[in-house]
Amino acid sequence: MKRISIVDDDPSVSEALGEIVTTYGYEALVSGSAKDAVATLAKGGIHTMFLDLSMPEVTGDCMLDFIRKKGFKVPVVVVSAHIEDHVREHLVKTGVSGIIQKPFEVSDVIDEMEKALSPGG
Repeated sequence: MKRISIVDDDPSVSEALGEIVTTYGYEALVSGSAKDAVATLAKGGIHTMFLDLSMPEVTGDCMLDFIRKKGFKVPVVVVSAHIEDHVREHLVKTGVSGIIQKPFEVSDVIDEMEKALSPGG
């Protein structure tokens, strides 16, 4: 079974993403902070990550930089309410698989999830 990490400090967003993930037959691993997400990622077996940018303590873009520097190759789909152009450019340079704007449509989540899970995603 494919395992999807969901990293968001907003429980309503995590719950919505988790429902979508499990509806499609994947396992949802929810983390409310970057620290928890790194621990989950370190255990291995993560196929895709949904990552919020605006989180307390460690922001999503800092977490993305960290996991890339540590060599984790997991496809990352950023989920955020506010993505300025310069941030979008940085995210593309770090190799994110996709970007979803909050509030999101279920179809956008499904499309980005399937794209990230596909070979080369």
